[in-house]
This record gives sequence, structure tokens and C-alpha cells, in this order.
Amino acid sequence: MNWREFQSMQRVAELGDRFISYLDEGTGEPVILIHGIPVWGYLWHALTPALAKQNRVLTPDLLGFGYSDKSDCFDRSIARQAEMIDAWMGELRIERAHIVAHDIGGGVALRLATLFPHRVMHLCVMNTVCYDSWPIEAMLQFGHPETRRKLSAASAITMLKQALKQGFAKSPDDELLDSLLVPYTTEVGKLSLIRNAAALNTNLTTEITALLPKIEAPTLILWGEDDLFQLVKYGERLARDIPGAQLVRVKDARHFLMLDQPDEVAEHVSAFLKGEQVETAHAG
Repeated sequence: MNWREFQSMQRVAELGDRFISYLDEGTGEPVILIHGIPVWGYLWHALTPALAKQNRVLTPDLLGFGYSDKSDCFDRSIARQAEMIDAWMGELRIERAHIVAHDIGGGVALRLATLFPHRVMHLCVMNTVCYDSWPIEAMLQFGHPETRRKLSAASAITMLKQALKQGFAKSPDDELLDSLLVPYTTEVGKLSLIRNAAALNTNLTTEITALLPKIEAPTLILWGEDDLFQLVKYGERLARDIPGAQLVRVKDARHFLMLDQPDEVAEHVSAFLKGEQVETAHAG
């Protein structure tokens, strides 16, 4: 599925004075896929078909991201994003869902699991921000207010493409990179992404550290073991802190493991959601 097909299938939900765009595919128990920065819901395009065979798969664009509300002057923090997911689930009359998340989306998921535990059936986080592992230097620089004036949208996309390449085990083609960044190619999109980067706040994961041992949802931690952005030691720490959590290291994968090793990731997530043991020689 290319990004145009993905975007054409998105629906819109109004949440107060904001709106989010999301994909809704398949039937069965709901699975919510939450992306990170600087991408959008299209990040999950390779995983969605496999999961939709057995589940209802919902893929939102976070506030300020993708084709959700990108107007200016509102809170884009992971705390607000978790509140948004809670409100959106209520709007769709989804009481509980399996949560699968990546990067800052993983930070959102960890807040859901600790502060909105009634919403989470199973929790799967991939190369997630946690503790004080973030923000990375590139996002700190991008979120500086001067970036708006110093960089055109085209220049910002060029810079982001170079940064994203470091997140893959093998150099991705330009078409994939363009697809992951297409919502931000306009000046409106550029400004929104800058605001998103400015909202990155390590306090919002450190403050829930003491709550991680209270997570009751079955938890799978998938980690591209060669990640340069979020080191595997943070996945190991999460596996120690969350009761019963299983850590699976994905070989030949960096930050974007669901694109580096889509078949393996789909197999692990599908087995986990079925309640099966995730079998791998690299489990921790």
C-alpha cells in the first residue's frame, strides 16, 4: 500500500476543538498502532495487513502529526496524546484495546498502561522512549523556535531524511522516506512538526518510572538491537521493571524495526496478541 492509498482510507474523528485522522481496518479485538516522531500512521503500513487478518486495526495520526489537526498553539506532549487516545477510544466506543507503539508513541503507550490501565489489554512497545532516553539531539535542534525561520519546508525535509536514514539497518529508498515525511512538506506541516519536536519532554516518562512495576497488562518489548537512537539497554531496563514483560531483540534492525524486518515483527506481534509464547533465539 502506498501512502496515497493509506491516506485516502483514513477517517476523521472530532475530539472537542481538535480532530484526528485514523485508519480502521479488519474485525475482531481492537489493536491500536501508535507511531512516533517525525513520521505518521503510514509507519505501520507493512504490519497492518497481517494484524487485520485477526483483529480490528486502528492507526491514528497523533495530534499535530500526519493528517490530524496541525493548527498552531495547542499541547502536543505525550501526556496530551495519551489523553487524546483515551478520548478517541471513548468516541469510538472502544472500552479496551491492545496497544502497539513505537518511539514517542511508546511513551504514550506507557502512560496509557500506567495512568489509564483500564484501556489496555496487551501492551507491545518497540524501541520506545522511556526513562531519560530522549529526546535525541536531532529532535532537540529541530524543535528550536529558530528552526521555523531558518529552514524552508524543503530544507527541513532534506535534513529529516538524512536523520531517518540512521534509523534503518539498510539504506531505505527515497520513496519510503518521502512517504514517511509527506505530511510535513508544506510550511504548515513543517511548523507543526517543529512544534511537535518542541513538546518532547523527558519528565513525562521519568515521572511514571515508579508506576511501571504496577503494569498488569501482558507486555512484549520488541527492540531493533542495532538502534542508534534508543539503545537496547533501555529495553532491558523496561523488561526488568514491568512484571512478566518479555524482551525480544530483533537482529539486523535499527530504530524502524517494523520496516527493517516486517515479517518477523508481524509474526511476533500476531503471536503475542493471540496469547501465544513469542518464540525466538534472541528473547531476553
